[in-house]
Amino acid sequence: MSVGKRLRALRKKLGLTQKQFAERVEGKIDYTYIGKIEREEQYPSLKTLEKIGKAFSVPLSYFFEDKALLKSLDLLPQEIKELLKDRKRQSLLRKSQKLAERDLSLVMQIMDILSQTTPSEGFLVAEEKGQYETVDEQKRKYLIARIKKVLTSSITLSSKEPWLRECLEIALRVLEKPD
Repeated sequence: MSVGKRLRALRKKLGLTQKQFAERVEGKIDYTYIGKIEREEQYPSLKTLEKIGKAFSVPLSYFFEDKALLKSLDLLPQEIKELLKDRKRQSLLRKSQKLAERDLSLVMQIMDILSQTTPSEGFLVAEEKGQYETVDEQKRKYLIARIKKVLTSSITLSSKEPWLRECLEIALRVLEKPD
């Protein structure tokens, strides 16, 4: 199977238009260029294929292998396919790979608490205002206390301390918002 056909197969498996596909690739790739690659009117550079692979978590070898990897895309759970469609979640996954293990553990705790929140009644209006009620208030209070302890201590969080401290301060502001 040609590179263009593999690119088209990947895009179709993800349920993306050429424009959506191109928008998710880092750097400037025009959606018409994606079409030209798919129609084999142009051949992409290895650098372009690397960018595409990185954007959709596909190894460079995918574009040159047999059908084995293409079939494995069918085996991906629907949730993973959905993650690959969402640019913000892709960015979150990429950034999480760069975190130190202890920072990742803290971020996971924050995400666990935040994922246990539900929109309050009239969620369309409340959601716009950022009002949420927690499923487990005790865990929320624990997380607030834990974040405050980390922010007031003199311990070094990691080499990415300024970024992590800023994230914790944002999380704290959101968690402490009055209902």
